[in-house]
Amino acid sequence: MYDDFARVYDELMKEIDYHEWADYLFRLTLNAPNPIHSILEFGCGTGNITLELAQKGFDMTAVDISESMLTIADEKAERANLDNIRFFKGDMSNFAIGEEFDAVICCCDSINYLKDMKAIENFILCACDALKPGGLLLFDMNTPEKYRDVVGDNTFVYNLDDVFCVWENQPDLEAGRMDYDLSFFIRREDGLYERCEETQSQYIYKVEDVFKLLKTPMFKNPKIYTFGTFMGGGAESDRVQFVVEKR
Repeated sequence: MYDDFARVYDELMKEIDYHEWADYLFRLTLNAPNPIHSILEFGCGTGNITLELAQKGFDMTAVDISESMLTIADEKAERANLDNIRFFKGDMSNFAIGEEFDAVICCCDSINYLKDMKAIENFILCACDALKPGGLLLFDMNTPEKYRDVVGDNTFVYNLDDVFCVWENQPDLEAGRMDYDLSFFIRREDGLYERCEETQSQYIYKVEDVFKLLKTPMFKNPKIYTFGTFMGGGAESDRVQFVVEKR
């Protein structure tokens, strides 16, 4: 899964400030009732946030469903001489390794790749099982407003050094889904280009519906922030950050 996309992911996403993203997560952890040393990350992708947090001293256990993404992430960790990261292939809605962590995180709207509310509920249950008492669950999500007003039916063209990509958004707002049709050409070592095509789908959820899943006896002090801030977030935000403590 995402085999071809993994090869171009970092090139297409290089405008994202992962250092700033990790700093925001770090600041969120400062409000935890207990010190945070170990973090389980779901949907780690090619490990950009994983490495940033590992460099801050956290012991990272990172999970992704794509073996190709994990291979790239592991190569990055090796080049950075980071020995405080473990990588596992797995599904965030059905994953367990029999360990408990101080925090569980899921970043970069990975939650929106889960196909229905049951899958999100299963993710939350998996996260709860993996948390120590007093541990934090942190995850972000794109809102319906972002898909409608920002993502829309736009088409983007990326003409980069070794990659040419046409990215077409195909919204089906009534069905609660956003499809991305990707066509990209990757320069080979012989100078010729290899064409690849891939379609991905994200699913659209109301902020209040996901927030309700955190209002259970398993958790306490659920919060929603406008992403990147400590101000209350909701339907009017493009991206929201959920934070909740395990009892």
